[in-house]
Amino acid sequence: MNDLVFALQISGIGIVLLLIALSLLAGLISLMTKYIVDKPEKTNEENSDVVETKAEVEEFVSDKKDLQLAAAIAVALYRAQLEITSVSTEQAGETMNSWRQFKLNRRLNQSSTIRRTR
Repeated sequence: MNDLVFALQISGIGIVLLLIALSLLAGLISLMTKYIVDKPEKTNEENSDVVETKAEVEEFVSDKKDLQLAAAIAVALYRAQLEITSVSTEQAGETMNSWRQFKLNRRLNQSSTIRRTR
């Protein structure tokens, strides 16, 4: 019984020390986030007065068209893949009710040796 009391005392002291260490760490992080602030980037006044040229505007429009084309291709590929991978779950006009689906999922989750015996 003496060993159990000694082990509980050590565990209690360890938990208290862990709580103190975590609270000190949380306080340190709190102080760091309070006093260490990112400095805003300095912008040159010359950069704000730059006028967009015709070439920059055309480049932006072509980039936008490229993105639209890529999005259209991605949607077409997704739809094609759905058509290929879709498998009919109905067998000979049966509808799949929730109990049948539950039973099939349960059977699939069983090990292969159990499934073979049934």
